[in-house]
Amino acid sequence: MKLYITIIVALFTLAWLPTKSVADEKVVWDKAPIKIVLKPNQERMIVFPSNSVRVKVPAAIANSLSTLSNNGVIYWESKEEFTDKRILAQDTVTKKTVVINLSSSESLGSEEQVTILYQESKKDTPSSNSDDKTPTHYGYETLTRLAAHHLYAPERLLSIPEGIHRINVAQHSDSHLIRGLIINMTPVISFSSGGLYITAVKLENKQKERVILDPRQIRGNWLAATFQHASLGPTGEITDTTALYLISDRPFWESF
Repeated sequence: MKLYITIIVALFTLAWLPTKSVADEKVVWDKAPIKIVLKPNQERMIVFPSNSVRVKVPAAIANSLSTLSNNGVIYWESKEEFTDKRILAQDTVTKKTVVINLSSSESLGSEEQVTILYQESKKDTPSSNSDDKTPTHYGYETLTRLAAHHLYAPERLLSIPEGIHRINVAQHSDSHLIRGLIINMTPVISFSSGGLYITAVKLENKQKERVILDPRQIRGNWLAATFQHASLGPTGEITDTTALYLISDRPFWESF
């Protein structure tokens, strides 16, 4: 059974503002496989912290994937679509081995750069006392406020707290997110932290009548759902567009 939790958050009341696309997706290697989706016939760069990376490509996709590793950057280009294949990329400087789940999809793939970061270990950083700081864990409300802030606040006021990372989300439109309503949805911005993902989704009413938004009618596997407004005006009116904030334990398109 899907769990829906509606958080009541005091959000901004400004008009919808478009956001800039993400040019660089930053992912922290925390021993969980990193999912990367290529777009066929589009080269994608995977950047590592050091300048020497060795990669092992499975024989099953050797003829479908062009691979070049140079100065800590892997250049991948797929010739056709394929499902998840596990790849090991070894940083020969730090001896870390990063596990990547690589796939290729025309609809979900991206050509944006991926920058892989390493978590700092205690032996890598000086400690002034025995009271080491523990990682910060952010709750649903904090993550929702962050996503809303990045949609509506002036760019000069934007910042991302430590432990939260902005990630790429394919901005494809779909009309099947909410059952029983003709509403176009487009994910516009996403963040991850501590195994949680928060995605801000633009909703646009395509019906001629006002509609009430009910989180119980949302399709997908979500941990929390928060609407910017409780209803949408008829299509063509200024009130026909709002935002929906969805929290999940997987990236957006894997949860939908």
